[in-house]
Amino acid sequence: MSPSPSLDSQDLRARSTTRFSDNLTSKQREEIVDFAEIILRGRGEFAKPTGSRLELCEVLTYERPEDGKMHAEVVFEIDMAEDMLNSARHMHGGCAMFMVDVCSSIALVALSIAMNKRVFLVSQSLTTVFHSPALLGARLRITNKTTAFGARTVSARTEIWDVTNRRLIATGIHNQMPPSQPKL
Repeated sequence: MSPSPSLDSQDLRARSTTRFSDNLTSKQREEIVDFAEIILRGRGEFAKPTGSRLELCEVLTYERPEDGKMHAEVVFEIDMAEDMLNSARHMHGGCAMFMVDVCSSIALVALSIAMNKRVFLVSQSLTTVFHSPALLGARLRITNKTTAFGARTVSARTEIWDVTNRRLIATGIHNQMPPSQPKL
């Protein structure tokens, strides 16, 4: 049995397999991958097995034609595994919400990096709608698109697709904001 790859080798693999927009510099690409690595594989044990298996596939930044503002689309993939299931053997709702949370957060930070406006954000609201169950062994594609990036609030929309069975599993809207300053 071979040892599990270190964070450094996982990081190098993600850098080589992720498709990036041409308009992102190599430094921006590196910052985005580094942030994703910290969120998915760094400190903290909550949902670590699921987060560590999420594969960063695409990071695209573009000007939205409707308003001329910069936006980002970030795509992840993962195979459904035992640790993602509820007692009915479908993807647990909490697992879906975890993926909406972390994947959309990475999309929002990717946009801030692309705009050279690094920000620290916390969740304000997370709304998830469940459409159909995801089963063990299915390949999931998690697509995250930023929808707004203002001074006081930012938001992204997520779709979780079962690409094996060609069905939409869940959608989510994630609003974030800068944290308020502590009062001493």
